[in-house]
Amino acid sequence: MTQQNVVEIVQFKLTSGVSESDLMVANEAFQAWVQQQPGLLYRSLAKDSESLIYTDIIYWESMAHAKAVSDAFPSTEVCQQLTQLIDRSSVGITHHTIVSQSACTG
Repeated sequence: MTQQNVVEIVQFKLTSGVSESDLMVANEAFQAWVQQQPGLLYRSLAKDSESLIYTDIIYWESMAHAKAVSDAFPSTEVCQQLTQLIDRSSVGITHHTIVSQSACTG
């Protein structure tokens, strides 16, 4: 069986009183960390301007890569700093196996 790419989708809202500027500082540090992780293919962060829900989309080479980062997340300082800004009750995380994709040109 061939290895299948995985997309990880994390949705969340910010904790009350946290600004998007605060998030962008933490996001920059997180982006630098996640880019060093084996198996990362692509990451983007988007926001719904009406609901204020952020959607973090990360493409991984495999579920094993996604799981390894997920396992390291709670004990990594840069990740802890990011989670302090997030309303934990709003967090939803799903993983999906890619069945069709095109090249990312952005």
